[in-house]
Amino acid sequence: MKKEILKVEHVQKIYGSRGYGRPVLNDISFQVSQGDFIAIMGPSGSGKTTLLNIISSVDQPTHGTVRLAGQDLTTLSPKALSKLRRDSIGFVFQDYSLLDAMPLLDNIVLPLSLNGAKASVAIKKGKRLAKLFGLGEHLNKYPYQLSGGQKQRGATCRALIMGPAIVFADEPTGALDSKSSKDLLACFSQINTQDGTTIVMVTHDAFAASYAREVYVLKDGKIEMHLHKGESQKEFFNRILDMQAAMGSDLQ
Repeated sequence: MKKEILKVEHVQKIYGSRGYGRPVLNDISFQVSQGDFIAIMGPSGSGKTTLLNIISSVDQPTHGTVRLAGQDLTTLSPKALSKLRRDSIGFVFQDYSLLDAMPLLDNIVLPLSLNGAKASVAIKKGKRLAKLFGLGEHLNKYPYQLSGGQKQRGATCRALIMGPAIVFADEPTGALDSKSSKDLLACFSQINTQDGTTIVMVTHDAFAASYAREVYVLKDGKIEMHLHKGESQKEFFNRILDMQAAMGSDLQ
């Protein structure tokens, strides 16, 4: 039986003052096990970014509970939350967030370095990840010398360097061209299937979502649909497109 990494129970998020509150999430429940690859989709305003913020410990729900790596996020102190993010969570953002003053290898190993790891250990691990992501020849380059796809793959290596229990990716292909997107998603698929890395990805793109094993579709703050992948990625992609058409939205 797979280990449970994330459990979301009856989560609700309301913005605004009492009596004038605007519900953004309404009774969301699901769970993620070790080795899962989940995509969260939904039209603008559906609550997918709010949900990602809550399950990744950036925000707190108004009601409900979120358990991540065995800990209830709604009861942890700021210090405990900071430790959980450092030890158990990897983040991949649309804008890369690499430091221009550092070469790529230093960017990748930065979390390990800040955590007091030996330089030799950090460099060895960073080079292994970089090779896996096709970046072995670019480690001495600075971010401004890299393509968007290379920067995003580097950012993903940095997210993985601490060996997190789960990786949260927020529109990771949003700023990439089609080839760079495909390269990144292939890397995501590889670390998921070969290394058992657990991934939760928010995306508006049906092609990106088709790399996941399951897709949750939000609408008006609720889970409108839950799709499971079969053996064929192409068939899954077509089912996601059919779902988009049925909802009458491009899920942007």
